Amino acid sequence: MLKGRSLMRLHELEKQGIGYREIARLTGYSRNTVRRYLRDAAGRNETKRAPKGSKLDRYKETVQELVAGGLISAPAIMDRIKPLGYEGKETTLRDYVRSIKPKAKAAAQVARRYETKPGEQLQFDWGIFTYVDANGNERHIPGLVAVLGYSRASYVEFAPSADIYGLIGCLANAFSYFGGLTNAVLTDHMKTVVLGEDGDGGWRFHPQMEEFARYLGISIKLCRVRRPETKGKVERHIRYVKENFWPERTFVDLADLNCQALSWCKEQNKRLHPGIGRTPLDALAEESRHLKPLPAPAELERFYCRVRKVSLDGLVSFGGIFYGVPISFATQAVTVIPRQRIIDIYDRNGELIATHQLGFKIRSIVFLPGQYQKMEDQESPSARPATGSAGGDGSRDPLARRLRGTRCLRRQKGSSTSSGLRLPKRCFRQRSNPPWRRSSPTRS
Repeated sequence: MLKGRSLMRLHELEKQGIGYREIARLTGYSRNTVRRYLRDAAGRNETKRAPKGSKLDRYKETVQELVAGGLISAPAIMDRIKPLGYEGKETTLRDYVRSIKPKAKAAAQVARRYETKPGEQLQFDWGIFTYVDANGNERHIPGLVAVLGYSRASYVEFAPSADIYGLIGCLANAFSYFGGLTNAVLTDHMKTVVLGEDGDGGWRFHPQMEEFARYLGISIKLCRVRRPETKGKVERHIRYVKENFWPERTFVDLADLNCQALSWCKEQNKRLHPGIGRTPLDALAEESRHLKPLPAPAELERFYCRVRKVSLDGLVSFGGIFYGVPISFATQAVTVIPRQRIIDIYDRNGELIATHQLGFKIRSIVFLPGQYQKMEDQESPSARPATGSAGGDGSRDPLARRLRGTRCLRRQKGSSTSSGLRLPKRCFRQRSNPPWRRSSPTRS
């Protein structure tokens, strides 16, 4: 087979007008060989075999949409396209995703790896997740991610806000999910945990967080300033949640989102973790023997319940959302307690007056069925006093409505009312030519 410089020489001699017999004599090749390469005009014209189709071809457009939406994990994409009928291997999908995904950023600063004993530490931190609502507006919602240091068991919960109440409530739910308490928690310098230095080389913690930790018997540890890698287990898992759980996620409300997150956590804890060589669920069975018992949920509610005042229209503000209560509780103080997927509202006597599904749309209103029933009963025709002919009672006049049912006698000129009732001045007919409108006499 001729190629390279030998094939180029044959074409150069042909361009000079030399025949096949002379080219064969000059090059030493047979005439048949020279004729075969030059007559075909492209050397040896080999027909290329058509590429073999892949089982992934039908789903490449879907994979491209998922990668464009931020989902670049091959196992997560596999979970999305498998229900659509994909029967290929994950390695085929992984190779294709690697060829179309964005280039990775520069490597971060190196950090020392360390492991903890069973039941020793829980790492937690907030992640901010972005979504687009039905109106096309970009919204943000905080999600707390908690990871046990030994078993790598994880828990994810989204909250209306990342304030101290939301943090304590999510932490209580995380400990309840794991089945016990660790000796310490590790997090960064968020304002809901630490307020600053105390002047003696220590830290001044948030009063509510400090009281919550003292009641549970756990210590609070802080990672190094500007070194989130100190709590690398939870930092990596936050990125894992954003890359695997969040892309293309749809939900109805906050309760639905947390229900999906809980189901996803259960599935992830059953998968083999490369860092420990087994599933987090198996490791949690070993670590659970070293966890301290958790108090009853009712004992922890006092740390994250809120006291709110009901507005005049029977609404209570919680997490930027207004929830309805019976109108009879307007202007009263009520207690709001979030419980994972719902919120309960209690009156001052501790009686439950309303229950709502947790919402997530800021500045939205969630009404209570029958919220204004008592007001409607009072305003029903049967409850109104009998009146005269239409328009005869002056119902369109606000003052007439206010004085409706008041008995008074017509005031005679130069006398007071017999009933002793003093009416406002605007009740009397205005003079046609009041003193302040009279023209002043001209001075001579």
